[in-house]
Amino acid sequence: MRRIERGEERYGDGSPALQATAYYLDHLLSEAVERARAASELPKRNVDVLISLCGFAATPTVLTYELLRPRRLVVITSRDAPDSVDLIGQRLVAPGRLRFQDFRHVPVDASDPLDMYQNIARELSGRDGRHAVIDITGGRKVMSAAAALAAWQLNLGLTYIENQFDPVTRQLRHGEVRLIALDNPTTLFGEQELARALETFRSGAFEAARSRYDEIAERIAMPGKARLMRALAELYRTWCDLDLAALPAVVAGVEASLSQGRREVTPATAAVIDRQLAFVRQLAAGDHTAFVVCFYVLGLHYQRLGRHDFAALLFYRTIEACLTTRLRNRYPGFDPDNCDWALLGGTEAVRANYAKVSRSLTPPAPAGLPARLTLFNAAILLASLDDDVAKRTGLIAAQRLNDLRDRTWARNKSVLAHGTETISDVHTESLRQEAVGLLAAYWHLHGDGEDIDELCRGLRFLRDDK
Repeated sequence: MRRIERGEERYGDGSPALQATAYYLDHLLSEAVERARAASELPKRNVDVLISLCGFAATPTVLTYELLRPRRLVVITSRDAPDSVDLIGQRLVAPGRLRFQDFRHVPVDASDPLDMYQNIARELSGRDGRHAVIDITGGRKVMSAAAALAAWQLNLGLTYIENQFDPVTRQLRHGEVRLIALDNPTTLFGEQELARALETFRSGAFEAARSRYDEIAERIAMPGKARLMRALAELYRTWCDLDLAALPAVVAGVEASLSQGRREVTPATAAVIDRQLAFVRQLAAGDHTAFVVCFYVLGLHYQRLGRHDFAALLFYRTIEACLTTRLRNRYPGFDPDNCDWALLGGTEAVRANYAKVSRSLTPPAPAGLPARLTLFNAAILLASLDDDVAKRTGLIAAQRLNDLRDRTWARNKSVLAHGTETISDVHTESLRQEAVGLLAAYWHLHGDGEDIDELCRGLRFLRDDK
């Protein structure tokens, strides 16, 4: 082969270098492949497409094909390598190897990374990139760098033939070849993918974030952070849906992920997650006070996202829950959805006081005791009972009751209630202010002693993975 390379002997047509390559492929390749296969850690899954860079030398492409045996071969060439393409085609398009339709060669501008990327992406259109490999051995330096960037961007496998070149023939040294699979940095660490998933998480699209984190956790070498964020996204999705039946299992999933990946977050963040899990357990157990707080926290979440119809609905539910749950706590057994007025003591006195407050409003409200309490009925009843929640929030006054009715009326006309109107940010904030005032009064009487503002801040969904 060396004599052929030096022009001292002939082996077919073409330049001495091309004749020497042909001799290598005919007489030395098979043993080189056997030794390379024994020395290499080959991909466990079948390779559908091999994209191989080819400059002046055809040998790396042929050798990589023999090791990987893909179903399809795309040779990316510089524009001055037609002889190498011919040699590869003559060698590999044959019975038991490649069909003509499975062999393609694509010339690119070797100095233009965008041209490289666009051609590779085009060749993979409609195919699963997980079964494709780019081999960068034979390309020029710029070509190889551009192909590596394309592989990392498209999440493709990346290989390289490690070898020693003979200083005389400038061919691969016989028996000193192995195929190396180069790890994709996104597969090793996943920083870019984690950052994109975090943006989805921050947007409140928790199911989409959970799905992204699930994919990342299956690919990267250190999946602890992705697994924890996947569990947290699932918790927040289930929490937003108020899927009480699913909450216990989801809480257990976060606990397991946190125990394995606690080092992935700061102690302060871990403490927030622990506090949220404790609260969600109360919620799953059906604790009425937990629901009162939950509605307000979810309202804050949707208000921050600018989803005012949802936020207004949840602030409305906060107001309603403060009023009706106060009645449940003050009069055990009383059900606002099926009122037993005898549980409130003197029925006639209750009826008279309720009617008096109702007639003081502008316009007057119906004076008869209802069978089921609405939000406004509950406010009138608490005012007529001279209740501490009503006194602390000023709802014993007719004007405050009128204001409450006006504030809640905007929500009643929204598309999520009984109308078709859009809730504005002004109306949402007005309902929030009403809700937080009632929540503070309710919490003073039925809370656990923790500052309610501090509690709500701790229950607000985390915005990052710190």
